[in-house]
Amino acid sequence: MLGRSLLGLLLTALPLLTSAATSWKQVKLGGGGGFVPGIVFSTKTKGVAYARTDIGGLYKLNSDDSWTPLLDWAGNDKWHNWGVDALALDPTNSNKVYIAVGMYTNSWDPNNGSILASSDGGSTWTEYPLSFKVGGNMPGR
Repeated sequence: MLGRSLLGLLLTALPLLTSAATSWKQVKLGGGGGFVPGIVFSTKTKGVAYARTDIGGLYKLNSDDSWTPLLDWAGNDKWHNWGVDALALDPTNSNKVYIAVGMYTNSWDPNNGSILASSDGGSTWTEYPLSFKVGGNMPGR
């Protein structure tokens, strides 16, 4: 029942959405590959958005509509931090960002996941290791 009413609402709003003056362009993330399974916008600060990727890290939207990579500090020794499985922003402070990172849950990946927390918009991170694997690049992401 809820699904039908939601579908009806979306179908009613569709003409309004498609008639709006919108210009869509490709996003340049810096030559990487993979999926962008999530973009989260701040509810506190207009223009603040973060994009998580399955294998390429996390990106922050700039005022000129370009994207800045936030996990480039994670080199080959921290490759498991490249896969961002979940992303959350503090609803009262757009500088606080939380991500769940890890690449694979397969037995051949020796790494457990982590929660990374930033209080400065992703410039620096504190890592909280988890006791289980996180699969940012697993099927179903």
